[in-house]
Amino acid sequence: MIIMKEKITLLFLLFSLSFFAQEEFLTHYEIQYEVEYSLDSTDLDNKTKETVYLYTGAETGVFMNFNFAHQEEIEADYEEQMRKQRGLSTTSYRDNISRPTNFKILFFKDLKSDSILTVAALAYHQFLYQEPEIPQWELQDSTKTYEKYLVQKAKTHFAGRDYTAWFSPEIPIPDGPYVFKGLPGLIVELYDSQNHYHFKLLSVEKLEKPKKWNFPENLKNTTKEEFLKHREKEIELEVEDLFGLKGDETKIIVTVKGREVSKGEYRKILRDRKRKKNNPIEIH
Repeated sequence: MIIMKEKITLLFLLFSLSFFAQEEFLTHYEIQYEVEYSLDSTDLDNKTKETVYLYTGAETGVFMNFNFAHQEEIEADYEEQMRKQRGLSTTSYRDNISRPTNFKILFFKDLKSDSILTVAALAYHQFLYQEPEIPQWELQDSTKTYEKYLVQKAKTHFAGRDYTAWFSPEIPIPDGPYVFKGLPGLIVELYDSQNHYHFKLLSVEKLEKPKKWNFPENLKNTTKEEFLKHREKEIELEVEDLFGLKGDETKIIVTVKGREVSKGEYRKILRDRKRKKNNPIEIH
């Protein structure tokens, strides 16, 4: 899809890559996971893979997708290309710089308490809420070797799914992918009971300098309950946000596969896409 308007292009592709401001979360490690998942419950063999990132430290951790992890490089590259070529298409921008993701969410985790703050995107909006459900772990006696690490089994429940985690006390970081944390060692593998979502550790890197993360700007404070109500209207929210934007004399043109589409056509396209994404990681 191409949206011929510069001021909304960056928002649309990168889920607002504005530099963070406000409270700082200090992290000392970059941890990468591969997550394999099935978005369509009617076609579970059709799986998607992507790399997600956990930046973590002694007291705080932040979970994010590739685009957030590399936001400074992406934004700098985008600005350089815009200087060289006016009217850069979002299609080439997406293909060459950013990566498509189905994890448009950030978790800011306090590793010393149960506090988890969630930043989640809908259309052109970002919402902030306190995570009301914190996974509680049940340690198991089972152990195995994962790569070079001795790991132990644990179980929990979160947002409608039962999970198994394998954590390593040899990596004394009480953190893990997505919302999960609080075990006496880093989570190196995590999957739900149906194996619809499966996280595997790719790498652990100690940063040369601690990295600071802050909440994005222009957040809408809410509760998770209210956010889920907004999510039920996500398609209409995106359509109205996009087609409702008006410039002085700039017409917003939306094209799909090189063809301009109307508001009604775009709404139908979004509905068709959503039908194939009926198996979210959070069931409720």
